[in-house]
Amino acid sequence: MSSIDRRQGLWLLAGSAVATLALGARAVGQAAAQPSGPRGDVLALIEKTAGRIAFYALPDGRRVGALSLGTQPHEIAADAARRFAYVGHYGVESWKAPGAGGSKVWVIDLHRRALVRTIDLSPFGRLHAVRIDARGRLYVLSETDSMLARFDDPVRDDAPSRLIPVGGARSHYLVIRRDGTRCYVADTLSGAVIMVDPEDMGVAPVRKRIGTAPEAMTLSADERTLYVIDRPGGIIHALDADTLQTRARRPMRGEAVRIVTQADGRLIVSNVADKSLSRLDPVTLAETDRLALEAGAPGLNLAGDMLYASLENDRVVRVDLRTWAIAGAFATGPAPDAAIVV
Repeated sequence: MSSIDRRQGLWLLAGSAVATLALGARAVGQAAAQPSGPRGDVLALIEKTAGRIAFYALPDGRRVGALSLGTQPHEIAADAARRFAYVGHYGVESWKAPGAGGSKVWVIDLHRRALVRTIDLSPFGRLHAVRIDARGRLYVLSETDSMLARFDDPVRDDAPSRLIPVGGARSHYLVIRRDGTRCYVADTLSGAVIMVDPEDMGVAPVRKRIGTAPEAMTLSADERTLYVIDRPGGIIHALDADTLQTRARRPMRGEAVRIVTQADGRLIVSNVADKSLSRLDPVTLAETDRLALEAGAPGLNLAGDMLYASLENDRVVRVDLRTWAIAGAFATGPAPDAAIVV
């Protein structure tokens, strides 16, 4: 019997439920009892090869702490208060590597810069994308099992509140609407984008094949358009966010790995083949600005008018979006990727 099956049986017992709740409350209480509060802007950065989250004071990039997690952590999401962050355990070096990968979600107190607990999602493995909606619910995507887990109270939950089968082949990247009513998955081996309703299993997933291996995705500011990049082809697709019907498509500068939406609606794309950033018009998809980088950027992390681009040469560059210029850079540990500013 799987770990999830065994736990599902235990959840039916009231005593276990109470015990779990008490343990969760105790962990949160212990975290709250520690000294906390703002320390100035800090970049909390996932360093995949180092297996850790590192903390860098901004803007100079002086490292002020690090927390070891495990093999190949990948993405990070934080609550609106920037108190707790959640990191998925991918567990293998690449998607072609053998093994089941990792099944943990690490819960980090950002004020204390401490690991407060770990959620076990086994048997689901290779946890990649993690997201939080406007209600504070946590979504975690298992790549190998194409399963989306939702935690309605992630600070305390020891098991998913809901499991949503995506029905893909290699479900790698995730975007969600702010209200959590729709989730979009880039399924790289099938070449498809899959839209699911996390609330209603009676709503069949909608699938749209867009190319060889879709990966990077973002929603428009009004959440009416989903932008998807077919990574090897370097082609960006604008899809209707309700139907996945194509609105526009345009070739980029070769292989592109990430895309984000600025507050004003413009798009920023990381061109790994061209070692540059492109800024695009969200309607026509035309490139309006280009910025050369010293290396490809597998991680794009927005914070207001500043973009923190994690580079393949183990550096982070700060890009001022008001001037579209590099405002600074600093060295990091190996394989920097996703980050948040706290």
